[in-house]
Amino acid sequence: MLYKYELIRKSIHLSSLIIPISLFYFDKYFILNLLIPLSIAYMAIDYLRINSTKVSNLYNKYLGSITRDFESNSLTGASYIFASSCLIISLFPNNIAIPSLLIMSISDSMASIIGRKYGKVYFFNKSLEGSIAFFLSSILIIIFLDIKLFPAIASILVCTLVEAYQFFNIDDNFSVPLSFALAYIIFEKIITNGLI
Repeated sequence: MLYKYELIRKSIHLSSLIIPISLFYFDKYFILNLLIPLSIAYMAIDYLRINSTKVSNLYNKYLGSITRDFESNSLTGASYIFASSCLIISLFPNNIAIPSLLIMSISDSMASIIGRKYGKVYFFNKSLEGSIAFFLSSILIIIFLDIKLFPAIASILVCTLVEAYQFFNIDDNFSVPLSFALAYIIFEKIITNGLI
C-alpha cells in the first residue's frame, strides 16, 4: 500500500477514538446498544464483500486503495475495531476499557505511520521504530488517565510485543486492546497481593 493511502487509512482508524471518548460521557450499556448493531452491520458488509462480486466491485471502487491485500478474503480492520470494542467494553471496567481502546486507536496508528516512513530495523514482524512509537504514545496516553502507573506500563510492554509479533496472525485491532486489558488485570493483582 502506498504511504499516502496508509495515511488515509490511519486517519479513518483514528476516528474510532469516538468510542473510548464516549465512555467518559455515556453509560457503557448505551454505547453497547449502538456498537453491537454497528459491529453486526460491518461484518455483514464484509461477508457480502467477500461473497458477492457486485458488492466487492462497489467496495473496491471507493475503498480498495486503503484495504490491505490480506483483507480481500477476510474481515477488514473496521469489523475488528467494532467487535473488539464491544468485547472490551462488555468485559472490563471503564478505567481499563478506555486506555485499551485509546491505545488501539492512537498507538496502533502511530506504529504504522512511523514504522512505514522511518522503519529500518526489523522487530519481530514489524519495525523497531514503529514499535517504539507504539510504546511511547501508549505511555503518553496512560499519563493522562486514572490508572495505576506500574501495571499500565507493564501492560503496554506486553501489548507492544503482541502488536509487533502478531501472535497467531490475529488482527491487532483485536489483540492489542485485549492484551492490554488482560495484562493490566494480572499485573494489578500481582502488585495488590504483594507478589512483586
